[in-house]
Amino acid sequence: MLPALAWGALLLASPFAAAQLFPARVVRIIVAFPAGGQSDLIARAVAKSLGGILGVTMVVENRSGASGAIGVDVAAHAPADGSALLLGSGSNLTTAPALDSNLPYDPIRDFTPIGRVARLPLVLVVQAGLPVTNVTQLVAYARQNPGAVTYASGAAGIQFLMESLKSSAGVDILQVPYSGTPPALRDVVAGRVDVLVVDAPAIAPYVTIGAVRVIANAGQTRSRLFPDSPTIIEQGSDISYESWQGLLAPRGTPRELIAQLQSALQKALRSNDFRKDLERLGAEPIDEPPAAFEPFLRNELEKYRRVAGRVK
Repeated sequence: MLPALAWGALLLASPFAAAQLFPARVVRIIVAFPAGGQSDLIARAVAKSLGGILGVTMVVENRSGASGAIGVDVAAHAPADGSALLLGSGSNLTTAPALDSNLPYDPIRDFTPIGRVARLPLVLVVQAGLPVTNVTQLVAYARQNPGAVTYASGAAGIQFLMESLKSSAGVDILQVPYSGTPPALRDVVAGRVDVLVVDAPAIAPYVTIGAVRVIANAGQTRSRLFPDSPTIIEQGSDISYESWQGLLAPRGTPRELIAQLQSALQKALRSNDFRKDLERLGAEPIDEPPAAFEPFLRNELEKYRRVAGRVK
């Protein structure tokens, strides 16, 4: 028979025991964008996988508005006890703070990074009635029709990319703000707004039926969904933007809970089921050490702050 201390060590080493050590039995994953969008769907996949690993109930709470600032602020002021997490994005953690120094949150001061989860390829699309098929034609059309072309902006990253394009080309394209991607997408599909930068998987069905037209991939490489569409860079501009999602906890969350969450996320990202869930959403899992997230976040924030002056 094993001594009591040995049994205790075995118990603590078991996944069940590790889950039991997590104090919150219900954990909110706050998403700063509306239900039905890619951020929401990825959060639900995270909730299912991490909840199972930790042995807790994880629920997604959508707090949209102000291009993602409202939800991030809610998460920043949530209890730092493991009961609330944020699924943040490059849009609300790097580009939004770079564009607006008066936001009610600071991505470095107010959060402890847990780990990045996934990348999402972005594409630049136009409504079917706009007579353009590439970026050069879009710029020319906007120059010929100043102030008549509109773009839907449901996130700061989209605003950043479009304002950079406007600035570099010297054209006037009017921003139409939305609370998130789903309502913006609906209006572009309906032809009420002309241009949108959107997740490639979300727009694919509308491209198939001819409701919108892809004129460029927005990242540095072409997405697998639209490999025949050149990137903005390939079309003569130095502009690109990559969308990513990452998990964070309010600053002050105990280190032991952060360690548990990081371990659980690493297990999830190495799980075939979770990876398949992400890939079905068109997302690419990011499998990197948890320690890489904070320096990445700082570097991205610094990069966008350096160039923010030209898009304000």
